[in-house]
Amino acid sequence: MYTTTTTTTTTARNKWVTFTYFSPLVRKISKLFRQTDLKTAFCTTNTIQQQLTAKQTHDDPSGIYELKCKTCIKVYVGQLGRAIGFRFKEHMRYIRSTNSTSVYAAHILDNRHEYGTKGDTLKLLKKCQKGKHMDCW
Repeated sequence: MYTTTTTTTTTARNKWVTFTYFSPLVRKISKLFRQTDLKTAFCTTNTIQQQLTAKQTHDDPSGIYELKCKTCIKVYVGQLGRAIGFRFKEHMRYIRSTNSTSVYAAHILDNRHEYGTKGDTLKLLKKCQKGKHMDCW
């Protein structure tokens, strides 16, 4: 007669606590858990997935924009990789200093037309990043 014996082993599962690492103070806090049965692990908020899926949250984005002349119906369309507020200030600086470096400033200065505020004349047509994607638009 054969007898079979079954052995059951129970392994205690480790319990883990995760901390988001943002300063050396987190290490000091995690040392408090060494006296307990809890294991500590650190995670970061700067992962590759978060960088790839991050949305642009600028209040002043880059992209393709248009400037309207207040006097006539002509529109200047431009593109830039910087914030459009900076470029608008450059256009206004060219007009005030009678420097016809930009086409928009040259039109305003040559025809003695009126220009308006950022809200009146500037419009963002397409928000996009600088590079080949912007050139397609």
